[in-house]
Amino acid sequence: MKIETIHTETAKADTFDKSLSLLKKIIIGFITTSLLMAFFIFSQNAFANNQDPAEQEKAKEFIESFSKKAIAILNNKELSDTEIIDEYRNILNENFALDYIAKISLSRHIKKASKEELSDYYKIFPEFILKVNSSRLKKLDTTKIVIDKVTPHAKTDIFIRTKAFNAENKSLDVDWRVRSNKNGVVKIIDVKIEGISMVATQRDDFTARISSSGINGLNQYMKNIINGTELANVNEDDANNS
Repeated sequence: MKIETIHTETAKADTFDKSLSLLKKIIIGFITTSLLMAFFIFSQNAFANNQDPAEQEKAKEFIESFSKKAIAILNNKELSDTEIIDEYRNILNENFALDYIAKISLSRHIKKASKEELSDYYKIFPEFILKVNSSRLKKLDTTKIVIDKVTPHAKTDIFIRTKAFNAENKSLDVDWRVRSNKNGVVKIIDVKIEGISMVATQRDDFTARISSSGINGLNQYMKNIINGTELANVNEDDANNS
């Protein structure tokens, strides 16, 4: 009897273990499926629909508001150079997708960089972009920006095609590439002046510098620009449109 009882208890234990194992597999399968579905849903809705006229109007109003602020700062003769830089820093951080632009500018070299190099790079990039482009903005002498056309691009982006007029009423074609997420937050991800892309120009310059001196060399170059010990020398004519 004792032997039969032991066999019975062992069989029950085996049955329990198998049931528990099956239950674990079902739970894991359910969690995995749920995560995959959530990822699929999120990826499908990560950005607002750029074909929606309401989204296009929002993008247009965003550029209108942004350009008015930028021009007001540019033409405010009472502001010192330091105050202008501070104002542009606020505009840059508020309106540009800086992390995205930094990533695209580094391109394929991001895979070769160490964590320390990338951390340093992402910290430096916003101030570098500010220093380089604030001087370019002054040279434009822009008095007004007129929106010409709003065009959806690919699945997520919208091009706001504008003309920037100077005091002599001469114009430049300026295209703003914007992207809006599902929460409706619009950010600028690229600017083209007369067909020349800011991001492509920066990417080509960074690629050349990384080829000659590595990521550390690029980071040091950006620090030198920020500190004023070196001048930016980007050949915009060589930039590729993107």
